[in-house]
Amino acid sequence: MENPLNSFLEKYGLFLAGKIGKGHSSQVFLVKNKKGKKFVLKMERSDSTRFKMAEREAENLKKANAVSIGPKLVAADLQKRIILMEFVQGQPFCEWLFSNPSKPSLKSFVKELQKQAKALDKIGLDHGQLAGRGKNILVRNNRPVIIDFEKSSSQRKCHNLNTVKAFLFKNPNGAIAAKVRKIVGENPQS
Repeated sequence: MENPLNSFLEKYGLFLAGKIGKGHSSQVFLVKNKKGKKFVLKMERSDSTRFKMAEREAENLKKANAVSIGPKLVAADLQKRIILMEFVQGQPFCEWLFSNPSKPSLKSFVKELQKQAKALDKIGLDHGQLAGRGKNILVRNNRPVIIDFEKSSSQRKCHNLNTVKAFLFKNPNGAIAAKVRKIVGENPQS
């Protein structure tokens, strides 16, 4: 029986470099091409209870990419339940924030993140996971890259901008909001 992961890697001339993570519905791998360029490969787990994860993520990522948001979708093989996307070299927002970025860097980051959240609202794509510990927001060159569009939806009412504002400024008990307020003050985009 054909191994979907191996046949996908072979088809695209890729090599497995390691496992990045394992979620409820997927496994995430770091893969490279022959020139050493890195990509992220996300493969739906065979025991996943999430309906059409690969289709949903590919469709949502295409929509986000259309407004220059998220890692670039490179390929999708929905029969094999695999999507391939750009590798984002960066660190999770929370780590970056607690490394004490400068006030100008954080202000610029916040402005860009709010701009991206507003753009997602405008196209009717609710990310659904932009709060919490900020794990779906990576920082590359002091700029936000929103990742993981698996649970995003065009069916829900969009709350991306309001979610981001609450996450960054309004959560009275949140360590992230307290840290942002300490560095930049209240919401510069109010």
